[in-house]
Amino acid sequence: MSTRKKRQSSLKVAARKSRGSLNKSLQVFVKKDFLTKTELRGLTRYVLQHESDFTESTVVPDGVPEGANDPSYRKSRVLYELGEYGTLIQDRLLALLPDVQRTFNREAFPLSHIDVQITASNDGDFFKVHQDNSFVEPLEVSLRELSFVHYFNFEPKAFSGGQLRFYESEDGEVQSSVERPTRTITPRQNTLVFFPSTYNHEVLPVRCPTRKFRNSRFTVNGWFIRAAALSNEANPPDYEETIVSVDGSPDMGWLVDAVKALGVPRPPIPGLYLTLEEASAFSGLSFEYLEILIQEQKVTAIDDGGWKIRRRDLENL
Repeated sequence: MSTRKKRQSSLKVAARKSRGSLNKSLQVFVKKDFLTKTELRGLTRYVLQHESDFTESTVVPDGVPEGANDPSYRKSRVLYELGEYGTLIQDRLLALLPDVQRTFNREAFPLSHIDVQITASNDGDFFKVHQDNSFVEPLEVSLRELSFVHYFNFEPKAFSGGQLRFYESEDGEVQSSVERPTRTITPRQNTLVFFPSTYNHEVLPVRCPTRKFRNSRFTVNGWFIRAAALSNEANPPDYEETIVSVDGSPDMGWLVDAVKALGVPRPPIPGLYLTLEEASAFSGLSFEYLEILIQEQKVTAIDDGGWKIRRRDLENL
């Protein structure tokens, strides 16, 4: 065999090994046509109507409870209120959860809540290599279990770049070699991507010559947040009762019972949105008064088979 043919053969073997490693170590779950055409049109109209509500994106440094703006590390704009689309998207995500868990060969886990936001990335925007979770404060960051990104844009598409790139890593350090491959996801209209929150990844720079907001790279992105474990003194009697179900409504009754048995004040119930029972325990307000606050729109609430109130609003009462 000639030297050239030997070299070509060795390259093919290396490529096959690289693809095999990629499939095992950087697996992702992809769902095309995540929303219906009608839902997608409504979502794009919603972001255009709420352009003024987008704020500069932040990063959460290790050990710091609040995010901070750092345009040298991340540059984009974020919308935290999704209106009716928040519930719609969460329901759709929960319906996919069993398939996602099977893809990553993961068992069911106790779910606290789903954190969802919309990100707009325009000309020059990016997000350097990072992990979505960590094992330091703030607590909620370390409890991110699964990450998701749903791509959408106005037609015709007027941006380029903005690919989602995953990196193989060892001991948290990103390596760039044939043995440590990368996987790149190109933004495609109405496509959803799930991946473990431990993956090292980045958003490559976006190019949008018009710099118009409507021409941005839009994503609905967020995380499935694992419920925080109780201390040893207040372990639930049956942990299996808290396992997340397809409808996303874990039974928190064991928490109330455990705390009552201890005879100590009830701790804050983890979660971005609380059921009426949880909200009453958290705030000390009656069900009737909470329902009045919902009717008068003094708190942000969603109907998820029963009213749930945003915890932040209760904290600000």
